[in-house]
Amino acid sequence: MSQIVIFYNPLKEEAAKTAQGLKLLLEQAANTVTIFPTKRSSEDWQILTKDVDLAIALGGDGTLLLTSKQALRYGVPLLGVNFGHLGFLSEYGGSPVEELAKEIIAKNFLIEDRGVLEARVPEQNIRVLAVNDIAVNRSLSSNLLHTDLYIDNDLLHSFRSDGIIICTPTGSTAYALSAGGAVMDPNIHAFQIVPIAAHSLNSRAHVISDTQIIELVSRKDINAPFVMQADGQELITLDPGSKIIINKAREELRLVKLKKHYRSFYSILRDKMKWGSLIN
Repeated sequence: MSQIVIFYNPLKEEAAKTAQGLKLLLEQAANTVTIFPTKRSSEDWQILTKDVDLAIALGGDGTLLLTSKQALRYGVPLLGVNFGHLGFLSEYGGSPVEELAKEIIAKNFLIEDRGVLEARVPEQNIRVLAVNDIAVNRSLSSNLLHTDLYIDNDLLHSFRSDGIIICTPTGSTAYALSAGGAVMDPNIHAFQIVPIAAHSLNSRAHVISDTQIIELVSRKDINAPFVMQADGQELITLDPGSKIIINKAREELRLVKLKKHYRSFYSILRDKMKWGSLIN
């Protein structure tokens, strides 16, 4: 018998319906199942514990990222079922719920460990985790963000930009890709630094080892308050002069992949990005 928690996006009718059907089928196999709608802030629905054997996120990558904050805390394996759009993290959408339940009951799945970012702001006693990315952006009322970037205490660059994205390989197909970053294989042990609309011709994306420590130091004499986001979720307002320390977290995301529907990263990439498709 397993203890399973199903999260679903309440804005997606099909996800809510699937949650009810999946709960019934899993309980018939003597599992203990709880279903719960996601909310914007994961702090509002802390229900996972170390005793949970599997968490399931029904919705899209956004739903999975919201749920991941709880899964990371207790090392709970997380399966994403896609009812959204791109779905690089969440898969399996469109298949019968009976088939999904059968695969889960038989434990016919693999678990991939994905590296996670940790961002700390010591002055404000802030620590956040990100599966995809940490984004630092100027506030709506301010001019360009002036930021010094250090790698292992060595100054690499002084940016004047709208912001900076630090992403994992998992997150390289999200916000970072839109800002001009490169696609990274999820098995690479690295992070990518991507400036957003930098006021410079030589500001480019940069890849570093995930063993290195990144420091972003805001210019106190120039900047207004600015914001930081982990995985595009809650906005955290930071003071001018704040230092953000970013490194690989001790936690890892245990991402569940069903064997029957397993697809390689490149197969998913080719399908989602339509690479190799002929232009009519």
